[in-house]
Amino acid sequence: MGIFTAFFGAGRDGEHGVKQQLQPQISSDDSDISASEKSVTGAVSDSDSPIEEVRAAVLPTDDPTLPSLTFRSVFLGLVFTLVLSFINQFFWFRAQPLTVGILVVQLVSFPVGKFLARVLPDKRVGFGRFSFSLNPGDFSIKEHVLLTIMANSAASTAMGIDIIVIQRLFFNLNLGWGGGFLLVISSQILGYSFAGLLRRFLVTPSSMIWPTNLVNSTLFNTLHGRMSPAAAAADGESSNDNDDGEQRKPFWKRLTRGRFFMLVFACSFVYYWLPGYIFPLLVSISWICWTNKKSVTVSQIGSGLHGLGIGSFALDWNTVVSFLPTPLSIPVWAHLNMLAGFVTFIWVLVPAFYWTNTYNAKQFPIYNTKLYDKWGSIYNTTRVMVSGKNILDREAYDNYSPVFQTVFFALCYGQGLATLGAIISHTVLYHGRDIVKRVRNARSGDEDIHARLMRAYKEVPDWWYAVLFVVAFALAMVTITCFPTDMPWWSLILALVLAIGFTLPLGLIMAVTSQNPSISMIAEWVMGAILPGRPVANLMFKNFSTVICQQALSLTQDLKLGHYMKVPPRELFIFQITGTLLAGIVNLATTNYLFDNIPNVCTDEGYPWTCPNASIWGAGSIIWGVVGPKEYFSSKSVYHSVPFFLLIGFLIPIPIYFLYRWRPKSWLQYIHVPVFMLGPGPYPPAPTSELPTWVAIGIVFNGYIKRYYNKWWRKFNYVLSAGLDSGVAICALVIFFALQNQNTAFPSWWGNPADGPVDQCPLATVAVSGVNAYTS
Repeated sequence: MGIFTAFFGAGRDGEHGVKQQLQPQISSDDSDISASEKSVTGAVSDSDSPIEEVRAAVLPTDDPTLPSLTFRSVFLGLVFTLVLSFINQFFWFRAQPLTVGILVVQLVSFPVGKFLARVLPDKRVGFGRFSFSLNPGDFSIKEHVLLTIMANSAASTAMGIDIIVIQRLFFNLNLGWGGGFLLVISSQILGYSFAGLLRRFLVTPSSMIWPTNLVNSTLFNTLHGRMSPAAAAADGESSNDNDDGEQRKPFWKRLTRGRFFMLVFACSFVYYWLPGYIFPLLVSISWICWTNKKSVTVSQIGSGLHGLGIGSFALDWNTVVSFLPTPLSIPVWAHLNMLAGFVTFIWVLVPAFYWTNTYNAKQFPIYNTKLYDKWGSIYNTTRVMVSGKNILDREAYDNYSPVFQTVFFALCYGQGLATLGAIISHTVLYHGRDIVKRVRNARSGDEDIHARLMRAYKEVPDWWYAVLFVVAFALAMVTITCFPTDMPWWSLILALVLAIGFTLPLGLIMAVTSQNPSISMIAEWVMGAILPGRPVANLMFKNFSTVICQQALSLTQDLKLGHYMKVPPRELFIFQITGTLLAGIVNLATTNYLFDNIPNVCTDEGYPWTCPNASIWGAGSIIWGVVGPKEYFSSKSVYHSVPFFLLIGFLIPIPIYFLYRWRPKSWLQYIHVPVFMLGPGPYPPAPTSELPTWVAIGIVFNGYIKRYYNKWWRKFNYVLSAGLDSGVAICALVIFFALQNQNTAFPSWWGNPADGPVDQCPLATVAVSGVNAYTS
């Protein structure tokens, strides 16, 4: 089996070989659901998870007496929710957004929780059944998990905010406080109601591991001095060992996970001063550019920031994980599938299309998401809009110019369509029967140890989620009918149908790979085809389909974390809803504050407040909303072939599936077409130097080290990831608030140039015809 066998074979520490890796294909054509889930890993004791990655990170035990819903968890959850939602929304509009994530909350809240447990009085407050203790004892891990999940609901800025920003910038519309609040809250809560209804498919099954949760679980257990049996076995320590035996052990066996975390955290904190402040060149080492800085072609090929990034790599952990989950939690088969997709799209198709001048590619730069007119200048949208109205002026459009884009941007749309097509056919072929069986008998079926332990707690009834859905739907209907959204009432129902249809298939992908595909493109296409020339309606439709889907999956991931940590589901429900509502209010208030107080916000003149994410969505609203897919992909358009990527993506999994059924134990079991299609997914705005480095790290740790040094991997792999993430996050905050926010820049030198891109590829943004993407 070639390269797959090399990484999945039995290792030095006596692991079980190929089936120890979470297999990408879980088909139950010849067995029931329980058998298909068990087949993921082979025979494993019922006292622990059947997934090795889960065994290394999650304890198969529970103490139902531990307090969770306490004054401390509520107070700290509210504080961190308010702080995180403000900070992340405040910096979301910067050219280089700074995001404070869940790991920082885990780290900072732990000593604060311990402090409150020490100083708060042991006093009951309230009356009767509504009374509670200010200090029920030690700060428990379940309190820690609950407050972290509440804050994590605020870690990602509400996507509805970008819709509000685009309406103000591109179309001179302001929904005000009322409309903005209803837009943000309704879309967020609709997503949550979807998450609850999907939990039996994406949370309970043991095969739905949600890899990034394993890092969070490891950090929780490390901070609270707990260790999974698998990690304890790898630890090799025994209380009966004498001192001489301890001294003879290798250093890593004597090192506890807590000490290892602090060591990695300190090293990561110190090192990040280099790429984050002193030596930014480490973000993208594009050595090919250095061979000939006067060549446009060399810069286009070698730049890891504004080009194809061939040969480019990053020596910066923040770059590696800025647009992708940690590589230490992703199985090797997923790394290899994504690398193959990245190489196919970015290093083969893009240059092939560019240098054959497909789509008039040479007239524009090779790598960006800007829109151009037929003369190679930035497209002037105001010339094609009816004055005072947000609809297309057909005559002005015909007299001016069609919209053009870079070949890379065009292929991004093709890749997105191919991914959606592949997800549909892959889900039907590989998961169809399992889904049908779970729908027919959702409450039964085989359960792993974690699902059995969760029986001790009352589940959230479905009618709670149904009530949430009805309330949120009513708020959404008020939003689109009472405020200037240009969206017909029936289109909201269509948006919900689209979100419902895609959330489960996307969740099946995200639950095993941590890759989060988006349906934004298909949403824009559907609305653009139905109501062309109405960009505001297109944006709103995108919000009530894409945002709902993304929010549902994000909250489902938190449900799985609560499942792993044995948090009572009803308490988790309360904390998630509270965090979501508070975050939406703070996001909106912060946005309005910035627009009222920062001159030229979200424009080039307002740098660094340039709003890069809103700019990308705004460009999409022009293509799909103003022009519309019928015009943009017509037979007269140079992009008429792009829609065929949807069909291509749909068809590719079919022959691979039947070949896999013919040879189920061959290397074909590791081909996962949707993950292959996701390889180029984050680009742009992600730098192309990211994924090759990301894959290399994943193969080293989850391939080589896992195979040959399995005990070390089980003990330290996820701790390493948590330490690296935490060190970078804390250091980034220190650098920003202590230096960059005070306009204190590090002196210019070769590794930190004052002018030009930091990767020393000065002509990467220039087209063959001489157009510069950043000055035209």
